[in-house]
Amino acid sequence: MCTRAIVCVQSHGKLLGKTTEVKMKFEDLFEHDFFKEVMQDSVDTQHALGLKLTDDIDDFENIDELQFYVMRVGFSLSHAYTWVEQLHQAVHFMSNYNYSESKKAKEVRINRPAHLLYNVENYLIRLQSAYDRCLQLTNAVFHICISDELVAHSVLVSNLQISRTSIPKLLKTIRKVIDAHAQSRHQLVHRHSHMDPELRKIELLYMHSKETWPDDAKFSYERLVTFRAERIRSFTKKKKLEFEKINDALVLALGPFFDELHIQYKRQKLRITKLL
Repeated sequence: MCTRAIVCVQSHGKLLGKTTEVKMKFEDLFEHDFFKEVMQDSVDTQHALGLKLTDDIDDFENIDELQFYVMRVGFSLSHAYTWVEQLHQAVHFMSNYNYSESKKAKEVRINRPAHLLYNVENYLIRLQSAYDRCLQLTNAVFHICISDELVAHSVLVSNLQISRTSIPKLLKTIRKVIDAHAQSRHQLVHRHSHMDPELRKIELLYMHSKETWPDDAKFSYERLVTFRAERIRSFTKKKKLEFEKINDALVLALGPFFDELHIQYKRQKLRITKLL
């Protein structure tokens, strides 16, 4: 398990009171007590072991169970945060198109619809995988030590240690935010590209260049350029708002989830300490 990912991320904003009592933004998650405690514990453990950022903890023999636990939770938590952060970045990337003057981009047929489709599909795939990160984090915090490739919703929520807490209910809330787009992700991975009728029409509008536009068309190529630019701006704005709402709902669901994980994390640390 590489220690590179446990480096404390710079905090943003200020989280006041319980996470369930305020409207949260993604930046607020960096101020969550769970994140701050785990990252500080991870950094302290890393320093105590003399680990470098490029070192792999599995290569160290002189590490006790508490140190292993702290580092594993830190690794899982930092990856969960990174994944959610990338969902927010993906919304920005949707309109950050800047390939028009690139010769290489033209050679591989990158245009605005291609750029947009790529980022829409990227978002939908990452959205589903965000839940997997929550499951991996749960496995690490409860110190169940299930192999990563075997971690699944049914396995975790049926575990006696986890089922006695509010974690199954909180995971269900997170899953509910994501499940509305589960079918889209399934189609992307197993069947075909994203099939949005409106985006497909926009793609057709971008098939022509000035050289291929017929001279006897009912309207000029310049008018086509203006029309398709308006259509893609409108579509992009709508999609960004849609994905931003999903991100907001996800962050709101993560707040109480991290509240409970924080309680369990402190309990596990105390339990392991008594055993050492």
